[in-house]
Amino acid sequence: MHRWSWVAAAVASAALAAGGAATAPASAEPHSHQGGGRMLAAPAPSGVTPAAGGAKELFSFNWSGYAQSTSAGGTFTAAKDFWTVPAVTAGSGKQYSADWVGIDGFGNAKLVQDGTEADNINGTAVYRAWTEILPASAVVISGLAIHPGDRVEGLVQEISANTWQMTVFDLTTGKSGGRTVGYTAKGTSVEAIHERPQVNRSLAALAKTGPVTFDPGSYSTAAPGSTSFKPLLSAASGATLNEIFMVNNAGNAVIASPSPADSDSDGFTVADGPTSPPPPGS
Repeated sequence: MHRWSWVAAAVASAALAAGGAATAPASAEPHSHQGGGRMLAAPAPSGVTPAAGGAKELFSFNWSGYAQSTSAGGTFTAAKDFWTVPAVTAGSGKQYSADWVGIDGFGNAKLVQDGTEADNINGTAVYRAWTEILPASAVVISGLAIHPGDRVEGLVQEISANTWQMTVFDLTTGKSGGRTVGYTAKGTSVEAIHERPQVNRSLAALAKTGPVTFDPGSYSTAAPGSTSFKPLLSAASGATLNEIFMVNNAGNAVIASPSPADSDSDGFTVADGPTSPPPPGS
């Protein structure tokens, strides 16, 4: 996640409050998510043993989850995933987290994505849905109230050449929102990610939440406008599946870990800490 469009955020805050969601009021201090979104690679912490499995293990300062990557431009044209919005632990200070699905951002500065956030702002839990294309600001989806425990779907798809549609569906409330934009992506990665964004040009503290399960996730390599979805953790021809662990600012400790892939290669769970949780049941 990059940074918020705060005109939209203020409108969204009022809409969320009207819908009864736990959220900061429109007058709350804005937080600007800057320079995030794409993966910030990190070296492996000393003493960490690579996990067994078919995925390539990588470390990042801001991402935890899975990404497929390839050098062939235009490979990935759509992605979707499902997760349950986690409850954030409220307390002192400010901590942030985002869960999303997207195309690009792994090894390049492009990224088209949508998802949800769960933040703690000085004891107030904030939940929002948003869309984003880098390098532009993230835009909160006005009128789409998000609550902890809601089951959501994030969908990103190229509906025609260089035209991208981003939609977040709240399957619990039956509501959805998003936008369609003109954008030239590289199409060289597809991912589902639990992220700590940058805020005011610095990496934020990761909000404390329960484990987040992404399942079932899928991607398409079909021509724009004609999707044919395949399991997210089953690598496309010529692509590498990367398992990504999040590390702290010093780079010496893992602070969020993905599980192994589930048995049908479309789901995984991310949990706080250095220990990988078990995969979800398929």
